[in-house]
Amino acid sequence: MIRKTVAMDEDLVKDLNIFARKEHRDFSSAMRYALRIGLLAIENPELTVVEIKDVLEAKVDYEMGNVIEFKPKELHEDPRDRKV
Repeated sequence: MIRKTVAMDEDLVKDLNIFARKEHRDFSSAMRYALRIGLLAIENPELTVVEIKDVLEAKVDYEMGNVIEFKPKELHEDPRDRKV
């Protein structure tokens, strides 16, 4: 991890401290998380913040192996054609 010194407005620091407490994160972690969401929001203006957070959460679940592959049924399958 690279360390940088960043000048920030006092109000932004206050808002980040509040965000960090609400998210149960330390200040640096909250700042990285908020920055990641902000950058993704700029790159994907069609997504809401909630959708971006869901994608980030799903990515963690995938990386942790907490997902299974979804196999949809055939769209044209007629239930009457099923073998019993």
